[in-house]
Amino acid sequence: MPGEPSRRRSIVKVLGHEDLERFRRRLETERAAVESRIEAHSQDVQATVRDEEGVGDQADEASLIYDREQAIDDADLDRDTLEQIDRALQRIEAGTYGVSEVSGKPIPIDRLEAVPYASTLVGEQPPEGDP
Repeated sequence: MPGEPSRRRSIVKVLGHEDLERFRRRLETERAAVESRIEAHSQDVQATVRDEEGVGDQADEASLIYDREQAIDDADLDRDTLEQIDRALQRIEAGTYGVSEVSGKPIPIDRLEAVPYASTLVGEQPPEGDP
């Protein structure tokens, strides 16, 4: 509407430019850590596949299968987290970071400190199709 400040300016005022840059750096650091974990999980899965070839008994085989499934599950969770981090970085660029995707209300900075890729307020359900 005419005369209203742009959404981007109001968000910057809520968080402040320094806060946005701090969250951007934190998200980028967290992104690198998650990517590193995904690579480690991939190596774990490959190692269990190689190790399975020389398995001597069913207990050893069961242990290797469990380890492989755990690594796959952990990698899946990390991929979901990576998607959320990427979306948060996109929201910073779009000027919508720190605002709930459900209600449009500001997300408290304490929540963003705890979960910097949060896209909703506590108790809100993410939009359909989002992790």
